[in-house]
Amino acid sequence: MILNNLYLGLVLETSGFSKLSLIFKIFIIAVIYLIIAFALRIMYKDMKSGDKKRVKRKKTFGLEVVDGGMNNMVRKGSVIPIDREVTIGRKEDNTVVLAEEYISGHHARIYMKNNNYIFEDLNSTNGTIVNGQKIQEKVYIRPGDKIEIGTIVFKVIG
Repeated sequence: MILNNLYLGLVLETSGFSKLSLIFKIFIIAVIYLIIAFALRIMYKDMKSGDKKRVKRKKTFGLEVVDGGMNNMVRKGSVIPIDREVTIGRKEDNTVVLAEEYISGHHARIYMKNNNYIFEDLNSTNGTIVNGQKIQEKVYIRPGDKIEIGTIVFKVIG
């Protein structure tokens, strides 16, 4: 019986089974070392960058009230943030409701298109003035522009 086991062990060793087992062991150890190396590399890059990665804060684009005019609802210095689209007018379904006799029901609209903000007068009765000029069509607005709607004066910030 002992001779049979000894003979079987010799046959397995000489058949290449132990060589195949050794190759698999080396392969698994190599894979483990590669995983450890990649993990260390990622940690090194993270440590090296340190505080360089800061969250960029999106600047708030909006309208600052420069002069509230005859309207008691808006105060000087208050800011109306503009995200995607804002409608301005006297009717309640507008985003910004301004109760003033010189402002139409749906007076104006500000919206974003291709990362630019566009101001559009919605055929209001008394019109809208942007940077001292009465507008008839859509205009691009940028920070620093002045918009007059009725007696209220806004300054574009952002």
